[in-house]
Amino acid sequence: MRNGAFAAALAGGLLISGCASHGPDSSAEQSIPVSVAVARTASFSSPVELSGTLGAVRNATVGAASAGRIVSVSVRVGDRVSAGTVLAQVDTSQYGAQLAGARAGAAAASDSQLAAQAQVTQAQSRLRLAETTAARMSSLYAQGAISKQQQDETQASLAAARAGVAQAQAGLGAAAGMAAQAQAGVTAANVPLQNATITAPFSGVVTSKFVEPGSVVGPGSPVATVQDTQDLELDVAVPEDNAASLVPGASVVVHVDALGGAQVPATVRAVVPSDNAALRSATVRIAVAPRAGLLPGMFARVSVSGSSHRGVSVPFAAMVTRAGQSGVFAIASDRATFMPVQPGVVNGTSVEVSGVRAGTRVAVTNIAQLTDQAPVTVSH
Repeated sequence: MRNGAFAAALAGGLLISGCASHGPDSSAEQSIPVSVAVARTASFSSPVELSGTLGAVRNATVGAASAGRIVSVSVRVGDRVSAGTVLAQVDTSQYGAQLAGARAGAAAASDSQLAAQAQVTQAQSRLRLAETTAARMSSLYAQGAISKQQQDETQASLAAARAGVAQAQAGLGAAAGMAAQAQAGVTAANVPLQNATITAPFSGVVTSKFVEPGSVVGPGSPVATVQDTQDLELDVAVPEDNAASLVPGASVVVHVDALGGAQVPATVRAVVPSDNAALRSATVRIAVAPRAGLLPGMFARVSVSGSSHRGVSVPFAAMVTRAGQSGVFAIASDRATFMPVQPGVVNGTSVEVSGVRAGTRVAVTNIAQLTDQAPVTVSH
């Protein structure tokens, strides 16, 4: 608070002091009882007011992922939407046909896999029979009951049965691979069909719309813009001397002119150093609490503590105005001496002043009755 604010705050003191100076002459030397306070050295910090524009933390331009013709648009600018709300629909006829073809191919591949599995089962049955026969024939050959040719033929049948199983298993592996590939085709064909329905990525307000029914879009073509108006942020540039006092989580108050200067609670979210060291500043990102009527794009102001300095402090009650000059009454030798001062930063119930030394006793009561060099009685 500077001289302008003090002129208004102390206007009453000027009027009262004027009335007191016109009292009867007989009261000029009447001793006036006063209480005193001692001017002290204190630490002060001047508030710095910063301004910026409120912005939505989440602001997305939703684009088409599948090419085609827009068959419907479900929202208008200004509509509030929830996450997953359908914004627009792309024609799905071609994608539906592709998906049907992929599913038919997957079904055929699945049938082929089942047939290959049946062939493996049959080949394994033949192998088991060949193994049983070979074991029996080997026993008979050892007893001399069959010829060497019969033994060789039995072993050849066993080898053929084993080769048949290997061949059938290889066929099953190929069929399984084709079935997996066909199923992947179904998944791939389903993607553009799902993407043909364009939805809101989060809850918010539709701020722009770029398509109408009949519009032809390609992958990446903008469809609509959605802003989350409940999650707002204020970015302000803060001089490096003041940035040190701002830490993530610190509470601040934001003033929004569009809401009649209403105060909105806010919290420092992050302090981002500037890429340009010559600017000697940092960007402070402030998360602003939701409030009815608060919208992105509104002008907002925030006060932060300035750099700290030492000064002389007197109680605000000691301040008085005489002939437009701010001052205090110093008390010494039972006399009140008017001392002009330059007011500075207000710190609670005290105010910074220049023109008075620390340790000076100043009157804090009955100051409206005091004049320069008036006799006083200090009450304890």
